[in-house]
Amino acid sequence: MQRVLQYIVIGALLGFCASSCHFLDEQILDSSTRDTYYKNAVQIESGLNGCYLPLRDIFKEYKYFYITEAQTDLMQMGSNGQYEAYCQYSTMNPQFCANLWTSLYRGVSRCNTMLNAIEKASIDENEKAPLRGEAVVLRAMFYYLLTCNFGDVPFYEEEVTDENNDRIARLPRMSASATRRALIEELRKQILEDKALPMYPTYSQTNPRQYRAGAAVGCMIGGKMCLWEGLWSEALDFFGALEEMYGPLSQYRLSDVAFRNRYTGESILEMGQTSTDYGYNVYGELACRCTPMRGSFDPDLDDEGDDTSDITEFDTNSDYYAEVGIPELGSTSRTNSPLRPTNHMYKDLMPYDSGDKRRHSCTAAGPVEDGGGWMQCGWFGYSQTDDRSVVKPHWLYFDGMAATSRPYLGDKFWCFGMQYKQDSNNFKIYRYAGAVLNMAEAHLMRGDEDQACACLNQVRRRAGLPDVKPADFADADAFLAAIQDECARELFGEFNRKHDLVRWGIWWETIQKYGGSTLIKYARPCHRYCPIPQVQVTYSGGALDNDEYNQYGL
Repeated sequence: MQRVLQYIVIGALLGFCASSCHFLDEQILDSSTRDTYYKNAVQIESGLNGCYLPLRDIFKEYKYFYITEAQTDLMQMGSNGQYEAYCQYSTMNPQFCANLWTSLYRGVSRCNTMLNAIEKASIDENEKAPLRGEAVVLRAMFYYLLTCNFGDVPFYEEEVTDENNDRIARLPRMSASATRRALIEELRKQILEDKALPMYPTYSQTNPRQYRAGAAVGCMIGGKMCLWEGLWSEALDFFGALEEMYGPLSQYRLSDVAFRNRYTGESILEMGQTSTDYGYNVYGELACRCTPMRGSFDPDLDDEGDDTSDITEFDTNSDYYAEVGIPELGSTSRTNSPLRPTNHMYKDLMPYDSGDKRRHSCTAAGPVEDGGGWMQCGWFGYSQTDDRSVVKPHWLYFDGMAATSRPYLGDKFWCFGMQYKQDSNNFKIYRYAGAVLNMAEAHLMRGDEDQACACLNQVRRRAGLPDVKPADFADADAFLAAIQDECARELFGEFNRKHDLVRWGIWWETIQKYGGSTLIKYARPCHRYCPIPQVQVTYSGGALDNDEYNQYGL
């Protein structure tokens, strides 16, 4: 980690031009000027912008989507060579886990630098408070993601300097529980007690710090860390504050959840994928892996989720996707062998005839009112023989597919008008519906089944499903399983599933039961967390370890 931390010191003050948020202008400085530059709130805010860049670097990578979603019971890859989708990594060959580790600690270091600069700045405390609060929220998120992905990790809150760099580089793993509890207290003080940040939804037009990581993000992170720690009442303090900010879930449209709909009212945190860094356009590449194959041929998956054929010639002038002409998707995209839902997802949790509005945005019967588009078996488009000058778009199943076939991922994930592989959507990272489901879990674990049902029913009702009541469940375990299944349905593809399964302590047994055959082949219990790259273990002088991976020879 030493060399990485030395790099962080040099680059800690690089700015960030956030996706679609043109006001987050970047200010590029080197470490020699940090003590002389951050003198007022505008300059400090410019420095805080640089703290967002590591987050964008993580979420724009489709490989992180594979780690959090494909390594679960809900999605699977059908082609070989996607190492992160199958847990094909180790301490010596960590794949994207190495970038994930570096990016997250780069974010921690930048937040620490800015917190130090805020305290030194000669500005009024009223100006400092929201800047400090934002830095605290961002740092908590970086550490939250570190503990979700790596378990026990080194924890430090001081700015990295030439004097302390070697010491920090040799910090051992600290208990993830101790890390979370320290951050919970810090977030509680900053947000719930001191009210350092305005208590508004993140993207509300009335929020004076709109688009930035504010009180809503802090409450979501604080509440989630409380769930990890079994602090149910404390979790409800954070989620209750979100409830006061966001109000009834019913006021937010389900159809707004599609990634192409940017900065919607329900969102707590979105990660935009279109930005300009140093004069170059930067995009994500997720949609091209969630869309039916474009061109004259589409690879199929057998019942085990294995790719049964190779991708053939690519038609550069076609807007046909799995043999259905879809003008919305256009003819300039390049698609890869796509992720598909598992049998468990499309047969058990959300079958075709379930009446769940989240499953489809359209069916053969027509558009689904306020439909979500999680999965699609077909689309209103054109066949190869249609004369589009006279024929209107009509329902067509994708090639070789029927209503009950394994569907493709739906238009929740598609990028309309995508250029090559450039995904310009906004990824939904945290939504209010997730907080409502987290509240249901916390109420249940406190023994309040009525309140747990009230929260769970908010989500089910919006999706067109019937209400449930405590008597519907044989015991608390069955009730918890229902909440876990609702999390699977509601938050499908939103970078949360693996973390939730690990937190519940059921990841390994769940993928053994429901995961694709290739995942089951390569995964080991140690893969519940990513390995710390061996090069970092070496830099730490042996202070860091991968003992759990070593047990499996990885």
